[in-house]
Amino acid sequence: MAYTVSNLEPLINFLRLHIGDTGTSPTYSDEILHESLRYSIVSLGKRWNNKYYIDNNGVAQRNGNYSYFNFASPPVIERSDHRPIILQASIIIKSGQAHSGSGDAISFRDDEFSYDARDITRQRTASLERDIAELERLLPIKLAGAKKRRLIGYKNVSAEYSDWD
Repeated sequence: MAYTVSNLEPLINFLRLHIGDTGTSPTYSDEILHESLRYSIVSLGKRWNNKYYIDNNGVAQRNGNYSYFNFASPPVIERSDHRPIILQASIIIKSGQAHSGSGDAISFRDDEFSYDARDITRQRTASLERDIAELERLLPIKLAGAKKRRLIGYKNVSAEYSDWD
């Protein structure tokens, strides 16, 4: 993956803080976090009617057809949208951890110490579920709404649709 600087750079540190990757030697490179942020914008497209998109250069852009932005650009990504993007990127990263660590279910016990890897798996799963629940609260999935349309066979029959308009 070719890593290029983009307008998602300010979100990398917030994402790193959210997933707890704050040690002296981070687990995830900036490139991996950047890719997860880009993919989160693509993943969230359906939830907010493609408010943003990733162009051919890998840069997040505002969709010109979306007319409900609260503030003019710049910045491209509104601050109110930072949290959903970070949550979705965190879900992407934590989902990968849950699957890659599923074979680590080793446990042992002696007289003084016990270790159970299933506890770590439960903690990872609980953290993932918290992120999913918060994203659901911020951006609930809506069912398609009903649309009022004229019946094709009754075009220009005023008795059929006069009270619809």
